[in-house]
Amino acid sequence: MFDHGLEYLKKKLPGFEDKPSPQPTAQPQPPPPKQPQNPTNPNPAEMLDSLTSFLRQYLVCDQHQLNVLALWIVHTWCYQHFPTAAYLNICSAEPESGKTRCLEVLNLLSNSPWLATGVLRGTIIDKLLTPERSPENLMEGNSYPAPHTVLLDDCHHTFGPSERQPLIALLNTGSQKTGRYILGPNEYCLFGPKAFASNEPLVESLASRCIPINLRRRKQSESVRRFDRKTAESQATKLLTWLNTIGSNPGWLAKKANETPPGLPKRLTPHEQDCAEPLIHIADAIGGNWPEKARNSIDMIFQLAPGTQAAELLNDLRVIFKFKQDPEYLSSHDILELLTSLEFRPWSAWTVNSGKKLAGLLSPFGIKSRNLQREGEKPFKGYLFKQFQDAWERYAPAAVEQVTEP
Repeated sequence: MFDHGLEYLKKKLPGFEDKPSPQPTAQPQPPPPKQPQNPTNPNPAEMLDSLTSFLRQYLVCDQHQLNVLALWIVHTWCYQHFPTAAYLNICSAEPESGKTRCLEVLNLLSNSPWLATGVLRGTIIDKLLTPERSPENLMEGNSYPAPHTVLLDDCHHTFGPSERQPLIALLNTGSQKTGRYILGPNEYCLFGPKAFASNEPLVESLASRCIPINLRRRKQSESVRRFDRKTAESQATKLLTWLNTIGSNPGWLAKKANETPPGLPKRLTPHEQDCAEPLIHIADAIGGNWPEKARNSIDMIFQLAPGTQAAELLNDLRVIFKFKQDPEYLSSHDILELLTSLEFRPWSAWTVNSGKKLAGLLSPFGIKSRNLQREGEKPFKGYLFKQFQDAWERYAPAAVEQVTEP
């Protein structure tokens, strides 16, 4: 599946070596002496494995998240060749779970990074809206001005809760190569990988463009290395040499960068696919077991990521209807009674009189309550099963698959 263009990759991607062609001689030739591995041209799959091992020393998270972090770091060195850039949303259930440490590690390993902590919106805008980022000043060959990687920590001090703020619009445009941020008569291109860490949820439009990396606070039994920049840099010398080599080979992914990679996880939204595609292309080019590993890791991350509150409600309602054996309808009272019984869910604090809150979350999906009546009883408000089916298939496919398995 991945053989097409292999010869091209062998020439461009560090670590791919051509096998010697057989000699057309009458007499068999003795095998050439075994050459030691060239330390300046290491195996890329092994280097990516080493990168995940390096990250594991400093972070407490699942292996699939380490895999994605490693691919994202490589992505920062070759993002110019893709139509989309991957963003990261580095989050945790509680503070002091390693979000700042994660950004410090990314700051060490990423291409031309800029790490800023709790900065004002105006500072970010001044840093990024430079004349070099105007479309007419971008050099040919997809050359973009530094910084190439933007790392923002403590974003809860930077972003407001509203979607209507210039900084969010600015950052959203940077996820697409063709995206442009317009300020007065000027246009700017903010294309490039970015990572955000915050103790509060990112605004929805920005979070939807990110791969969530969920870090955990370490247990007393878990060992996490203290991050010291000089020590870590010395330890990562070989990795940094390899990453710099990737950046010095422009075009090694250009041949397939604009194609949709095969075998994408089926449940990805358009924004999730934009984040996933460059990482999967990189994994395919690196080879080994990374093509399968990348797809499984990305699929797992987005399956476990919390969706919007409305999407979570759709999932819970699918379970409730299934629990009631998929009746033709359910009354609003019955639905709310079951929703409020779900502990640790956003609606656990609702009451059976929270019909307006329920209706408000369902209205954007075209799902509305209606007057229903059972024989011999008073009319009541409720929801028809068939009203949910389209929304379940579009916005809660995991719930649909879960409840329809034999």
